[in-house]
Amino acid sequence: MTSAAPIALLSFPFLLIATLAVVARHGAWLRGTTYREHPWPEWLERTFKLLMYIGLLGIAEVAWQVISGFYSVGALAVSDTCLVWFLFRHGLCLYWAAQGPLSHSTRDDSGWSDSGTRSYVWTFLATYVFGEVKVYLSEEWRDLSDKQRDKWQHEHYICGMHPHGLLPLGAILNGLTWSAGGLVGRTASGAELPEPKDAGPGLHQRWFPHMKLRAAVATGACGLFPPFYEMFRVLGAFDCAEPHVRARLREGKDVAIFPGGAAESAFAAPGRYVAAISKHHGFIRLALEERRNLLPLWCFGDEAIVPQMVNPPLILQRVQSFVKEVTGLLVPPLFSSLPQFPDLTLVAGVPVDLEDLWAAEPGDKVPPKAIEVALERYTQAQSNLILRNKDYVPGNHGSAKLEVK
Repeated sequence: MTSAAPIALLSFPFLLIATLAVVARHGAWLRGTTYREHPWPEWLERTFKLLMYIGLLGIAEVAWQVISGFYSVGALAVSDTCLVWFLFRHGLCLYWAAQGPLSHSTRDDSGWSDSGTRSYVWTFLATYVFGEVKVYLSEEWRDLSDKQRDKWQHEHYICGMHPHGLLPLGAILNGLTWSAGGLVGRTASGAELPEPKDAGPGLHQRWFPHMKLRAAVATGACGLFPPFYEMFRVLGAFDCAEPHVRARLREGKDVAIFPGGAAESAFAAPGRYVAAISKHHGFIRLALEERRNLLPLWCFGDEAIVPQMVNPPLILQRVQSFVKEVTGLLVPPLFSSLPQFPDLTLVAGVPVDLEDLWAAEPGDKVPPKAIEVALERYTQAQSNLILRNKDYVPGNHGSAKLEVK
């Protein structure tokens, strides 16, 4: 038995998603924005996600019904058992959401798992999908005295990671998993450096004995959909909003941030080494306010995994820009070629000394001039890292030169 389905019923999920998109864009709630003007409370985050899942499942249901011919073109008839079938078809999705993002927030790193960082999934990707997957120290470490190296080895950092790429798997594999074995006393040229006597058993602790590396990422990337929710959660990723990053830093952890974010993804292409940091200073500000130095990281090869169009049509740029402002993700991707599987080499530079620019006390504000000076030092450090190591890492990076956007 059927009854006429009101147009409002069919349009409701589309209107709901459109409304949520406007709200998310206004508050930058899903984007990788560190200092947000209006951070959302946890109850509102859960409510937003619940409504979003309802809207998306509603759209999927309408699409399924139309494709299957369940709605007639004229009468738009719908079965009285539609709700039962809806729950049956989408029950698994609703159960996943209830047990995942709606129950466990991505505001902290409580989902981190050592076994998750050692998963065979990462080993498989590193061994059978990509070329060489390696992590090295920058050649600059060789210029330091034993005393200087010892100082830097025993600090905690905010780690600036580049390039973002559309899919920065090199940074994930090398930085957050054991697939490359973690940092040891070896530079990109193969030079061996003495490791600290108090080296620990954890990831990267053969070089940084106290390092507990986590990653601050956009909510749109880490907290909404499978399998990204599960992947980022077990690797210790969390929302990059300023209060959450501060909390992890004050727990004595190191936090990796992609300062360029989705904006940097637009420049992903073989032979381009772009850091989109001219307008992205939140990580610098946080480092100064929390009295941390910066550890520059660069993953050669991440720029080439999913090459993007250099000059896409203006209409497509505008679509990408709108979606990025809503979700924090550069979608739809504008491919310039098929995905590639290059060598992925993460290089850790010498830390950037910011102590003379630090806030007087943790959490105190710092002047804009201090942020400007710190950004100049960080930019120079990344440039030096590329220049000193480009001839040693695999993948034909000999002409590499930093571009700042």
